[in-house]
Amino acid sequence: METGSVIMNYQYDVNTRSDSSFIKEAIENATVSEETVAVIADGAYSGEDIQEQASLKNIGVLTTGLTGRKPKGILSEFTLSGDGKSVISCPAGHKPKSSSYINQTGLIRVSFLREKCAQCTHREECNPVLKKRTAMMYISVASRVKVLAQKNMQDDEVRQLIGRIRNGVETVPSIIRNKYGVDHMPVRGKLKTKQFFGFKVAAFNFIKMFRFIQGKTRCMALQPE
Repeated sequence: METGSVIMNYQYDVNTRSDSSFIKEAIENATVSEETVAVIADGAYSGEDIQEQASLKNIGVLTTGLTGRKPKGILSEFTLSGDGKSVISCPAGHKPKSSSYINQTGLIRVSFLREKCAQCTHREECNPVLKKRTAMMYISVASRVKVLAQKNMQDDEVRQLIGRIRNGVETVPSIIRNKYGVDHMPVRGKLKTKQFFGFKVAAFNFIKMFRFIQGKTRCMALQPE
């Protein structure tokens, strides 16, 4: 980053909590900003419910874990129910004959009347399986979230900037674990280990400040909580 970086805040809890619960808690505790705030995270923090919760606080969550096979862009044109587990209508506005969510795979199995899909202009994009009376396809909820996230990063320069920021942030946990030894605490209990973890974070920030004073980093802003 051109202006440097510093850890402003952190979350600490037992390792049984999901990643998504951390970001939901952070969004819930955030104040509404007049300007849109961008939160850059990997795919573990994605989800339509998270996007909706963040939008209420004028926060945009940009997930950059977009590796692997590129999902079909048409997925974002399907209208889903409030819980995101059933299809209400397709990009052409047709209502499905049936729609069911498969918990084990995170897929929505949806079928339409064959004649609705056979002559549809979106048929090649959706690529449904045409049967005798119906047309069936599977919609990955996770892939749909990725498509929506990609729409927020269509500009190549923005995508590259977000990628650099994320890469910089991802090195922090590794440094704190390997250099500052947070995996081995001299105390027990959540409260005491959290305090020691905070000391490690403070040490990390102090070293960054010291390097800045020595001219080894361009610039940084240190702001206590």
